[in-house]
Amino acid sequence: MGMEERIVLITGTNSGIGKAAAIQFAAAGFTVVLGCRNVAAGEKVKQHIKEELKNDKVYVMEVDMSSFASIRRFAGLFAEQFKKLDILIHNAAYFNHGAPYTVSEDGFELTFATNVVGPFLLTSLLLEQLKQSDDPRILHAGSNIIKHFF
Repeated sequence: MGMEERIVLITGTNSGIGKAAAIQFAAAGFTVVLGCRNVAAGEKVKQHIKEELKNDKVYVMEVDMSSFASIRRFAGLFAEQFKKLDILIHNAAYFNHGAPYTVSEDGFELTFATNVVGPFLLTSLLLEQLKQSDDPRILHAGSNIIKHFF
């Protein structure tokens, strides 16, 4: 199977590691889905990829990884548009040490909701698309930002 037939979904692609990964996959010819909470910022990344790499197979889809409703909506729309998923990269993250305790709309502490529960739910909802790939992969990107907490 050629790279042009492979689909990667990356959450948190507005900047940093997610943006860099999206650029690398697009450069390799993948279809790239940018899962973003901030769609306007995601559109800028998409435009950069299209202009610099001449890859038109880049899609921006809204998802807030701390919100079950947003994740469910996203997964439904993804399944309508894409019948398979080759690589799922959980990159979106939240960590605000020193801030007041914050709870997601679903009642989970916001860091836990965004970094653990949200990715678990999204993976569960996209299992059928992952099963359609001949070599599915799931990656949970990590960060050393937690070192600042201690």
